[in-house]
Amino acid sequence: MIDDRSVRTAIAGYIRENFLYARPDYSLRDDARLLDEGIVDSMGAVELVAFLEDQFGVAIPDDEITEDNFGTIASIAGFVGRKLLTAA
Repeated sequence: MIDDRSVRTAIAGYIRENFLYARPDYSLRDDARLLDEGIVDSMGAVELVAFLEDQFGVAIPDDEITEDNFGTIASIAGFVGRKLLTAA
């Protein structure tokens, strides 16, 4: 079973590598509002969903791509954790 910490680490690493490569000194927090702070845009959200589906083997329907589920690294990790629990 994948724990919350490893999910957060994987998500943060993906975001740093794909969205913050031009801002290497940016301090990415688990509670950073990804859209509000301009870290991820709408196209980036689509890429992030594809990463999550590939990395964790979860299916994410469009109606689950909400601010509550994708607002922060912490909320994404919680969402992925719930998806993994229901898939088990």
